[in-house]
Amino acid sequence: MRLRFVLTFVICFIFSVGYAQDTNNDIEDRLRALEAEVATLDTRLATRTTSGAGSMDTSLAGLAIQRQVDELARQVESLSRQLTTLQRQVEQAGRDAASATREAQAARRDARDALARAR
Repeated sequence: MRLRFVLTFVICFIFSVGYAQDTNNDIEDRLRALEAEVATLDTRLATRTTSGAGSMDTSLAGLAIQRQVDELARQVESLSRQLTTLQRQVEQAGRDAASATREAQAARRDARDALARAR
């Protein structure tokens, strides 16, 4: 149950990052890949927890599922770190874009002022 909550949180985080202003196609591609990986993990967990336990005795099934859950938890942690890195890149790209906009506006004002003085 805890893993499903973590997966849901990761998916929500992915979507919130996806809606941030982003002009970098590489970051968008990486987000799509992460979304696909999270969906795959969620599907894999659902499939294994419903079908894997029927063929083994209860203790072995529990151990196998626990190992799978542990591996999925490690993968989710890795995805979380990647998302944090991506979020930083998106924020930096936003700051860079805002800075470039301010510089362009200043250059336009300077050009207008120079033209006014030349007349």
